[in-house]
Amino acid sequence: MVLESLSSHNFTDTNFNFDRLWTALFQDNYYAFSAKNENKFMGIIISRVNETYFQRIMELDILYVLPDFRKIGVARALINKVETIAKEQNLDLVIRGVEKSNLIAQKLFKNYLEINRSRFIKKA
Repeated sequence: MVLESLSSHNFTDTNFNFDRLWTALFQDNYYAFSAKNENKFMGIIISRVNETYFQRIMELDILYVLPDFRKIGVARALINKVETIAKEQNLDLVIRGVEKSNLIAQKLFKNYLEINRSRFIKKA
């Protein structure tokens, strides 16, 4: 998919900002893949390796499939690609921020273990 340089990209979709894709493409700890069929863009996935003192995981940053290509396996194919990389690097794949109302995403991640973490905020 990447045939153009960062400064010359002009491929956009009204529902998606591709700047995060272009930023991710040039960083070592990010993985970005797109799905297309007959030169039609279908979807994109961006994940990154997040390494802290306590853990090293693969985090799903963005998963987006155009509405015309939903429910035909595009998202699953993109997830499978990232899962393969995570497995090769012996990393757990973490998906964050799936809304309870997003039933399609809930179904997509039904085989994942749901984890909850406590969040803290210090008020000013």
